[in-house]
Amino acid sequence: MQRLKSSVGLVLLCVMHMWTGSTNGCFFKDAELQLYLDQKLITAEAGCARIPCSFLDVPKAINAKQIWFKGSPEFPLAPPEIERTNGLKKTYSTQEECSVILWDLIGQDRTEEYGFMLELRTHEKHIFPERVNVFYSAAKVNITLSTEILVATKMAILTCSISDLCPGSDTKVTWKGLGSKQLLPLRWKNKELHFIPVPEDHQAEITCEVTFGKNLTASATVTLTVHSQPQILNSSACTLRQGLLTCVCVSQGVPLPDIHWDLLQDNKSFNPFKASDHHVTVNSTFTMTAEDFGRIGDVICVSRNYLGQAHMTLPVITEGNPDQIMEDNPNTE
Repeated sequence: MQRLKSSVGLVLLCVMHMWTGSTNGCFFKDAELQLYLDQKLITAEAGCARIPCSFLDVPKAINAKQIWFKGSPEFPLAPPEIERTNGLKKTYSTQEECSVILWDLIGQDRTEEYGFMLELRTHEKHIFPERVNVFYSAAKVNITLSTEILVATKMAILTCSISDLCPGSDTKVTWKGLGSKQLLPLRWKNKELHFIPVPEDHQAEITCEVTFGKNLTASATVTLTVHSQPQILNSSACTLRQGLLTCVCVSQGVPLPDIHWDLLQDNKSFNPFKASDHHVTVNSTFTMTAEDFGRIGDVICVSRNYLGQAHMTLPVITEGNPDQIMEDNPNTE
């Protein structure tokens, strides 16, 4: 009779717990539940945090629902922020795994506290007292865009990589820069960009933008260094005015080319003036008398760097009669 009274009292106590909405009811109390967390402080990877978790198994009849919450049980986590996963925790036969992946939806430096509870179909809940703190860091995302010195007209490969990326992230790489006309022939495979640079790409910026996790983004930008052979521009010419001949040779190339005047090398009386924009263009200027020019003949400009050379016979224009050109067809290579 005493045992019957005790059983009836226990059932009434359980009913009162459920009727009053008690969070830790008699079913869970009898099961002597215990939560197992390997770490109480976890540093998130780029895009998410992985929390290994297990608890003592409950009778199958209870059929409890696993719920993770942020800060307080009143704020349960729901997709897309949380994803149930297995394999993070090596559980014994008497334990049930409750490991999860928490996706970072904000991408900011912060620390969040999370807790875990079980809920019956009767809405009776057991809230475990253990908590885990997760530190999210925007600086954890480290995008590296690597490139070497490029050479114009030769295939180049740019590599974009991200470190400490959360496993399972659906990574997408987008390349930006070089202008829309040049994006058409570009091709990319995974995180590599293959393209053929041209001289005009020197000092251009190109960006790789990585989308990862649940729509988080990070990017890196690099300024290209494109080496190219010298070119002598059509603005190069000689002007004859009042008995004086002034010649200007303008050349482009990276590294900046050296300009030489072949017929003036052995004549120390001529000292050409050189100027540069410290970017891709250099020019050299000299002046001589018409009489000296008559003895020399053609004026040839030569531009050189380590990739090669170009030369051009400069046209001579007599000032006051722009149509009078002593050399109509410059020879360039």
